[in-house]
Amino acid sequence: MNHRCDFHMHTTHSDGSYTPEELLAYASEKCLRAVAVTDHDTVSGYDACKAAADKHGVELIPGIEISCQFEPGTLHVLGYFLNPKDPGLAQSLAVLQRARAERNPMIIEKLNRLGVHVTLQEVEAQSGGDQVGRPHFAQVLIKKGYARNNDEAFRKFLAKGAAAYVDKRRFSAEEGIQMIREAGGAAVVAHPKQLKVTDRSRLRQLFKEWMSFGLQGIEAYSSCQNVGEQKFWRDLGAGFGLIITGGSDFHGKNKPDVDLGWMGQGVDLGYDIVDELRAAKTVKRCS
Repeated sequence: MNHRCDFHMHTTHSDGSYTPEELLAYASEKCLRAVAVTDHDTVSGYDACKAAADKHGVELIPGIEISCQFEPGTLHVLGYFLNPKDPGLAQSLAVLQRARAERNPMIIEKLNRLGVHVTLQEVEAQSGGDQVGRPHFAQVLIKKGYARNNDEAFRKFLAKGAAAYVDKRRFSAEEGIQMIREAGGAAVVAHPKQLKVTDRSRLRQLFKEWMSFGLQGIEAYSSCQNVGEQKFWRDLGAGFGLIITGGSDFHGKNKPDVDLGWMGQGVDLGYDIVDELRAAKTVKRCS
């Protein structure tokens, strides 16, 4: 029996280029037994993903990726086996969606001031889904000749500190982790390399703090982390007794160098991680 899994991917409901149907069909083609669709700050695609997963014989883990406030890099927290219909989760996500909606016109304004003639309507048309993110801006910039590729679009205009970057409202680490736990899910730090923290003492302090908020796992295996980095994060997570997970962070055409199911040379994650995450999810008790 096939046991391969991928715990990190995106659809057109956030910043991926595949619809739920296309993504789950591709997951079946790639012989993945179980997947977690982890769209940014939204679970709006869950029902479509579940229908497609059932159709194609792939087990779907309810998931999400929450962006949290953090310096110097970025802190994203993945949630697994949470209840997509949880009222508290819906209320929190509505706050994040408003923040995204408010940011987008500000990015357009900055781009226009730089002589980059892009409209919000063009970016919204590019998204093809419910949510507009920076990768959609990047695709429009490429189409209109302002950047040669996604990396250049982010470096010149969209990355943190770049000319058209606009920050948005984010929850704190405590709020993000607890939001996932209160919706019945297990909380895992995504692609920890992107924290951009190299001091080991500082990292230990951070993970101790996040575990006090309810953190349960670390994405040691990721398409953005090389073999040495994977070993570092695996060892760090094991030292804290965290669940060791991994994911491709697949975005389709919006991140063309990353294929579904690929999270590093020779890495194949088995179904035992699904069991660990399911066991770690929060059991909500009625009062």
